[in-house]
Amino acid sequence: MPPVPPSTAFADLQAARDAERAGERETAMALYRRVLELGGEAEAAAAHDALARILVGQDMAEAAGHALASWRLAPADPTRRSNLWQLLTHLGDAGDVARFQGREDCVGLVALGNALRRDGQGLRAERAYRRALDLYPEVSFTLSRLACLCAEQHRLEEADALFLQAAERHGGRDAVTRTAPAFLACLREGPPAAGIRATLAEGKASADRPLVVYASCDAVYARKFLPTMVRSIVEDSGLDCAIALHLINPDAEAEATVASLAAAHGAGRFIVLRETIDLTPLDDNAKTYYACSRFLVLPDLLARWKRPILMLDVDLLAVRDLNPLLATSAQSDLGMMSHALKRLDIWSLLYADVLHIRPTTGAWRFLDLARRYIRHFLDRGMPVWFLDQAALAAVHLAGFTTEAAPRLTVYPADIHSSTVMVDGEGRYWTDDSAYFYSVRATGGGQHAVDRLKRRAGTTADLKQG
Repeated sequence: MPPVPPSTAFADLQAARDAERAGERETAMALYRRVLELGGEAEAAAAHDALARILVGQDMAEAAGHALASWRLAPADPTRRSNLWQLLTHLGDAGDVARFQGREDCVGLVALGNALRRDGQGLRAERAYRRALDLYPEVSFTLSRLACLCAEQHRLEEADALFLQAAERHGGRDAVTRTAPAFLACLREGPPAAGIRATLAEGKASADRPLVVYASCDAVYARKFLPTMVRSIVEDSGLDCAIALHLINPDAEAEATVASLAAAHGAGRFIVLRETIDLTPLDDNAKTYYACSRFLVLPDLLARWKRPILMLDVDLLAVRDLNPLLATSAQSDLGMMSHALKRLDIWSLLYADVLHIRPTTGAWRFLDLARRYIRHFLDRGMPVWFLDQAALAAVHLAGFTTEAAPRLTVYPADIHSSTVMVDGEGRYWTDDSAYFYSVRATGGGQHAVDRLKRRAGTTADLKQG
């Protein structure tokens, strides 16, 4: 049989892409698989990428197999490296142990380790990870899985060494994850970390409020999310609070948005921080700075205001009275959310979207060390996404091993509404028990937050009506 001309594989690849765009998934997958049989390395890599993308919501293990094959063809490609890292991180549910038992391929062993971890079988999970490292030492991403398992078991120095090995091999999130108590102690003993340069305008009535709700964002997020978020705080949260808005590189539209909010809700209750910084060197990683800047200023704000602070992601909406939630952390230094099922990664141990900070020495020490951690990596040109949550996890796990740790209240994950229903007029209904709704925290949601205009009640109310 004569060799198939490369143009046939190329034509199949184009036809597969056309079928995928048209929503014909089965046809597209058949064509992509034929490309794998007929094409060269370039066509095969593209077909593996596409199959991984199509299959991720259907069979994550099979998707990971294609991502691994694609990465092997181009191991230096940062996108393929990131895709494989993500899939190997998330596959393997607790109920999948039997499915992956006995598999000796790399994806099967990592999936088995993840499934065993989620099923509470840490010893067997470690054996699966180590088997994967023995058989496939070139797939360095397994180091991350083993490192997170060791951190979960408070084998902090061992975890730190594994994270360093992973960082040397593939960089990414592992490069900004440190769990050695000695590393945190060195940060604490070093010179104070730099905060931010900002102007501060405090409304006259803000000082009389017992709580400050604080949110930080760039100009784009200010326009998109601030109006709905602020309205929810004023109308639905039940909080007697000042509202502090930290604007990073605000433009004229962002300033107009803030002015309209002040006019609508009373300028006296607003505190506005304006930070101007050149983020050109960060390029696409500027979003990491937007997430981290608030932590660079939080210790200073706590010392200045000497009041409790409720720091929220700007894309959050308060959907009911928040006082009962804050009451649960009223005797702690800090309150923040954790999701037990996502503790497979220590950078998801503590979430940065809701943080209740009380004006205590313990809270300041925690936040000061988190700022030092974040500044350490930013100053070294490592603005890796999730740096803020890596800092929270590291400080929590390894920052206070030789002294009393700040007291932490852990909020459950269902403080976030997993469902929202919205009509054409922007009225929306959410879960009856949740405190917040966030598009990002709930996996993308059904719409943009800026469509939401007025909360009408709960989904239970809607069903009854």
